[in-house]
Amino acid sequence: MADLARPGVGQLWAGRPVHGGTRPELLRSGVVDFSVSINPYAPPRGLRAAVLAVDLRPYPDPWASRLAGLIAAAHHLEPDQVLVGNGATELIFIIARALLGPGHRTLVVGPAFGEYAYASALSGSQVSVYHAPAETGFVPDLEELLELAARLRPSLTWVANPGNPTGVYLPQHFFEALLEAGPGVLVIDESFRSFVESPWASEPLMATGRVLLLRSLTKDFGLAGLRLGYLLGPAALTRRIWAHQPPWAVSSLAQAAGEFIFSRASEFTEMCRVKIGRRRRELRRALEGLGFWVSESAANFLLVRTGDGAACAQFLLESHGIAVRDCTSFGLPQYIRVAVLRRSENRRLVAGLAAWAEFRSGPRLVHLGRQPGPASLGPGLV
Repeated sequence: MADLARPGVGQLWAGRPVHGGTRPELLRSGVVDFSVSINPYAPPRGLRAAVLAVDLRPYPDPWASRLAGLIAAAHHLEPDQVLVGNGATELIFIIARALLGPGHRTLVVGPAFGEYAYASALSGSQVSVYHAPAETGFVPDLEELLELAARLRPSLTWVANPGNPTGVYLPQHFFEALLEAGPGVLVIDESFRSFVESPWASEPLMATGRVLLLRSLTKDFGLAGLRLGYLLGPAALTRRIWAHQPPWAVSSLAQAAGEFIFSRASEFTEMCRVKIGRRRRELRRALEGLGFWVSESAANFLLVRTGDGAACAQFLLESHGIAVRDCTSFGLPQYIRVAVLRRSENRRLVAGLAAWAEFRSGPRLVHLGRQPGPASLGPGLV
């Protein structure tokens, strides 16, 4: 567990989290981008036309009222329990701004998306990061985590489910136990939930009055360039968070995309869940066949132990035109994260990693790949 003292502005700027994503000129040159985990079958047919039909002259609805109503109906909630945002990342920042301040404690269950800790630190909170052990496949030790939560009594706890970059999907009782351990608010980031093949219903946890559910639509529907996400929570909390959101945060284009998704794209979501599940299992078996340790991910990406994440990423880009996510900034320097793409693209990745295994001297890498990673890999952020 790492404690991150509240740094000054200069320190915060220097420590901005690192993210995946390949430069446009590399994509135009034919590089295949496995560094970002976006649905390879997106967007659904008709979505682009719905967006292009938007009149750009009026201001967007500042409350995204129609979209919030559609989201509420999909989750069997009231519209005042929904807050639509300019991507899940914007919502992370306004949650931290609304609920945290100097003197507050924040707990991040990691390895995790770095913006949880960064946004919390910007709000003046003392941030503690718990790192799940590699020996368990990065499944958190619940007893250890509960002891930590009881000691820290955080005002806010961040947990991604499935986790990023591990893809670990945690059961309902894990979150019920965390809620019993302390009085603070629990944020469950479910940005990759739509790729889970048998997800449990998390909405009932909102009845505690202390649970916020974060969802992203950019991964599922290929909207990373448009930005769209939403928050589900008790009305009192969503109103408090909404007060910190800038006006007209969600563009008319994004609102039109969201309205299309929640009125016409349910079959597309299920089709992609099934297809990506098949591709994920195929890719995992192929990489394990090369001797790599691969996470038991429920999401549309895999965590792969390659021995040296940064060197592997450079090798794949320069030798095979493949971009992957070096996980050093997650505190996992021996790992890369790879998206699950279409079968032909996944085969290209397998060929590249087979070449990396040979480059690294096969027997030595196989030995490394079959061993769990070290228990403590440092506090790195993403």
